[in-house]
Amino acid sequence: MTQCSKNIDNKLIPLAKRYSEALLEIAKNKNELDEVYSELANVVELLNDSDNLKNFKEFLSHPVIPAEEKKDLLKSIFEGRLKEYTLYLLYILIEKNKINLLPVILYCFEEEMDEAKNILKVGVVSAVEMDSDSVSRLKEKLENKLHKSVKFVFEVN
Repeated sequence: MTQCSKNIDNKLIPLAKRYSEALLEIAKNKNELDEVYSELANVVELLNDSDNLKNFKEFLSHPVIPAEEKKDLLKSIFEGRLKEYTLYLLYILIEKNKINLLPVILYCFEEEMDEAKNILKVGVVSAVEMDSDSVSRLKEKLENKLHKSVKFVFEVN
């Protein structure tokens, strides 16, 4: 899981969900859910890589720089590396000055993708790290009881 729900501003979810639902529908129709999720995650990671690319994120977010310049840069970097419709989403976000919404879109996309694949995300808090045998047994029991695939989010506390 790339995005932690603790880092997501809940007020942005309704807007981000519109974008993620549209992208999800296209990806589902083309049977490319995992690829599109990976593409989004990679772009978000690139934008969040503050050490090397702080100027890149600032450039894309800067209100004075024309959208066409930003889109030309995105095209030069991502054309042929991203699905056409994923790149088009980036263009739309640039035009609407909402590129900072991308991490929330990724979060919503992951949630919707899991739902489409009948996967339930389960938070597990334990005092110590669980061994793989315990994780396997817990996973098997939950999947049998819930009739869904289970994806764990572990936290040691």
